[in-house]
Amino acid sequence: MALTTTIEPIITSAASNIPDNDGASMLAAIVLTLYAGQVSRKALRRLKRQAMAAYVKDKVRSFFSPKAVSDRTLLYILLGLAILILVFVSWPVAIALLLLGILLVLLLK
Repeated sequence: MALTTTIEPIITSAASNIPDNDGASMLAAIVLTLYAGQVSRKALRRLKRQAMAAYVKDKVRSFFSPKAVSDRTLLYILLGLAILILVFVSWPVAIALLLLGILLVLLLK
């Protein structure tokens, strides 16, 4: 028997690796690159620090912004936290609360 090999062409897609939601950051990077040729190193470093500070400030602000959390999610979080605490304090009560929580989850669906 003869061994045969086939060569398959590698298909590359023209899609970019840049996510769609990072358009503003890419535009800022392009503008910063173009601007870098016209300013001194000291001014460029200052501009980078300001941009990083603005980015961190925006991330922190978005972290603390109010988001809609459903009552069911809060109930699950509080139930899990109570069970976790009671496991270390009194495990029979934790097991009873766990069974009650399972019933609650099954009845709310």
